[in-house]
Amino acid sequence: MRRVIIAALIVAIVFVGSVALSGSSYGLISSSKAIKIVKKSVPGDYSRLKLKAKLIKKPPGHISGFNARGKIVRLRIKRPVYHVLVYDWNSSSSTYRMVIGEAWVDAVSGRFLCGAG
Repeated sequence: MRRVIIAALIVAIVFVGSVALSGSSYGLISSSKAIKIVKKSVPGDYSRLKLKAKLIKKPPGHISGFNARGKIVRLRIKRPVYHVLVYDWNSSSSTYRMVIGEAWVDAVSGRFLCGAG
């Protein structure tokens, strides 16, 4: 009886783990949360900027940029990430509606990875 219960628990754990990793967005932060993380990690005036976040489930092998401390980093990425693009939303600017920066946020932990711009 005890072995049957242990085997059932193992099967349940494996099943739950496979469902969690099957490509669903279970356990991932939202795009609005990723934008909030970028705004918190990179202080500045965001009144004339627009930020858009896109979930990338299969990210490129490496990303580069500046981390939260200002050091240049090249990171190897295996987990889903949010690619946050920063647009100039000042209508009197020559770069109006153009991408002027980017940032990467880990979609599982919500950690700011790096950014540039």
